[in-house]
Amino acid sequence: MGTFQRPNRFFLLVIVCLSTLLAACSSGGGGKGGPAPGAGDTRPEPFTLNPPANVDPEKVAFDSAVVSDAVTVSGIDAAAPVSVENGEFAIDNGEFTNEPSTIRNGQKIRVRIQSPIKAEQSATATLNIGGETAAFTITTDVDSVAPEVTILFPPPASMTEGQTLYVRGTVKDVNGTLEEGAVEVNGMSAQLELNEDSDEGTWSAEVALAPGPNTVTVVAVDAAENTNDDESVSSRRVATIEGQSFPDNSIPFAGPISLDIHEIDGNPVALVTDRPALAVIAVDLNTGERSVFSSNETQTDNLFEYPWNIHVGANGKTYVFDWVIEQPRIYELDSAGTRELFVEGDESEDSIIQPFGMYFRESANGEYLYLADRGRLLRVNAETKNTVVLSDSVNGVPNSDNPIEDAVGMVFDESSEQLLVISIGSQRLYFVDPQTGVRTIIAIDEPLNVSQGALLSDGKSFLSVETTEDRVSIIDVATGSVNTIVEPGVDEVNTFAEPRGVVMHTSGEYALIVDRALNAIVALDLQSSQKVLLSKSE
Repeated sequence: MGTFQRPNRFFLLVIVCLSTLLAACSSGGGGKGGPAPGAGDTRPEPFTLNPPANVDPEKVAFDSAVVSDAVTVSGIDAAAPVSVENGEFAIDNGEFTNEPSTIRNGQKIRVRIQSPIKAEQSATATLNIGGETAAFTITTDVDSVAPEVTILFPPPASMTEGQTLYVRGTVKDVNGTLEEGAVEVNGMSAQLELNEDSDEGTWSAEVALAPGPNTVTVVAVDAAENTNDDESVSSRRVATIEGQSFPDNSIPFAGPISLDIHEIDGNPVALVTDRPALAVIAVDLNTGERSVFSSNETQTDNLFEYPWNIHVGANGKTYVFDWVIEQPRIYELDSAGTRELFVEGDESEDSIIQPFGMYFRESANGEYLYLADRGRLLRVNAETKNTVVLSDSVNGVPNSDNPIEDAVGMVFDESSEQLLVISIGSQRLYFVDPQTGVRTIIAIDEPLNVSQGALLSDGKSFLSVETTEDRVSIIDVATGSVNTIVEPGVDEVNTFAEPRGVVMHTSGEYALIVDRALNAIVALDLQSSQKVLLSKSE
């Protein structure tokens, strides 16, 4: 029988110490891979991000912010790092942010995510707290919104002697997509060009007209079969526009010269000077109906003698040049059409003579009315009425270069911040610096008898109207290239007889040209060169 030898007490003590140390090292902060001893536990208990009780996460509204229910953080004993992908978070009552931060045990956190703009699409935000993550996913509802459709040409009401009417516009489906055949005009498929995402495009159609009144209806249907049939225009077809009126002969034109666009009581109108009528006539751009804006019958002082050019300023005032040889004057009209004398001619060197071009401009230096007055440009302080000669080549102001012989019109080019002046004497266009008066010739490819013009919405093109040629062209201001879009003998429908003043419609899609011989305002589409009559007297 062998003898039992008791272990060495020192040896046993070493074993116990090692066992205790190994146990402590393997504990790992509760089995979650926590920090080293003394750093604190920053990984919380697992959590879930849920939508509020009144929100179906699979049928959320389009392009809207959705906020999760609050989650209370637990299981940590030190500040834990928090971050989010594709969303934002807010701790307790703090602001939502996507910047990394920290959170402590017992604090609440919410996640906010923006839903997609398209139907049945999902978005997911992932919240990370101390290495513990949770996803918050939402999905948009089915598409139940009809596509947006807009008619860009013709105006809402018009008259034409054409057997057909050219109609064009845009279509857009914010929440869904469009397919071929999405747009119909009077029951026929329009020519449609869609973008790469098939959610917006342009369309056009040529519609046959019956004699008399016609209604042209546009219907747009998206891929989810949502329908928009609210857009339409009306057009009266006549055998010839000669001797016809539209919409009636009430408040007739007698000799319209110039026009500009104003807004009266929230409604866009064209204000037209009419010398024989001794009046400014307002034309509703939606109906073509005419009314008297200002006349010698509505006001017995500051009488009109020869109302010629008109300009509506950014200050809401309307300026009318009254062409009286002995004493030319400019009236300032308020929103009700009441006339006040703005400036008039006198014997001074800087007096107005024939300011056929006018442009009101606000700048850091004040408010001024610029006048293209024969061979000079004048600047009138709108408050003090002080007039100075800004540019005059004859007298060397600021120099004698590039003389303007006889200015007949003026617009302002926002892109270059220069006045664009039409000179009928030299048949040229000029840029004139509104501060220095320096003149720069705009070289044009071919000779044009430009009488009036307007800048297109792109800020790079000038619409030229030639009264003596019955011709309309688009001039690229940078290159001088000319693209004639209307000329005699080419378009026999709604032909110009004496085109005078011109202004771009507020949409920027078509021009409004007043024709003195036709006693009419003609709407000219810049893409197709098609014309209809917006308003006409017999």
